[in-house]
Amino acid sequence: MTPGGSSAGGHAEPSGSPPVSRRTASLLVVVLGATAVWVWASGAALNYVRPALTPYLLAGGVVLVLLGLLPPGGLLGRARPGHGGERPGGAARVSWLLLLPALVVVLVQPAALGAHAVSSRAAVPGGGADTYPPLAPPVRGAVPMTMAEFITRGLRDRDRSLEGVRVRLVGFVAPDRGGAGYRLTRFVIFCCAADAEALQVEVHGDATRRAGDQWLEVEGRWRPRPVAAADDPSPPPPVLDVDAVRPVAQPRHPYEYSIQYAG
Repeated sequence: MTPGGSSAGGHAEPSGSPPVSRRTASLLVVVLGATAVWVWASGAALNYVRPALTPYLLAGGVVLVLLGLLPPGGLLGRARPGHGGERPGGAARVSWLLLLPALVVVLVQPAALGAHAVSSRAAVPGGGADTYPPLAPPVRGAVPMTMAEFITRGLRDRDRSLEGVRVRLVGFVAPDRGGAGYRLTRFVIFCCAADAEALQVEVHGDATRRAGDQWLEVEGRWRPRPVAAADDPSPPPPVLDVDAVRPVAQPRHPYEYSIQYAG
């Protein structure tokens, strides 16, 4: 034995915690990639990103799975002598903590943003157009429109195109701080949930007590009021006087993806 404690023909042992084995690292890469593929396949990706980005999530997951499986470094490769086994140590144990995010996504399945995230993310479409296109034709007695279109027309349209028109909006319930009703809310995202902003409409005339985060299809009429100034960054949300309310399931696409009036 040499003074350093290794055999004369061997290699010196590294100090500190031993490295994570290559096969363990490959397994972790496969699990993380498979989780990304599962999020895409289950549709849960739409709780985090806009639909146009989901193919990139799938592609990234597939690449990770292949990197973790294929030779020479993957699980399907032949382990080299002295490099295939895992030796116990802090680094090896800590590496398994990388599985926690995957387990959270698969087992807990975090939902789309809801009422708890509204207070710091409220948004009002800015500016406004000189003219607005004609409204869509009514469907089942009401004009369906996005929250962004209703809010923009209600706050910025000097021709008052919503006046007297029965509209249909879909969103979830957020408590109204004023106490006169509740706010129908829908988040708009531009890339992912991290940049989400809340679009809100005050709902008046619904006598039923609604639970927070409950999804509703609301039909009613815009309550006319003066047009907000173009340079007003935060006018109060428009008011919808209710004609009918119907509970609905969360839409497959829980977010809107444009803050423009035709979004």
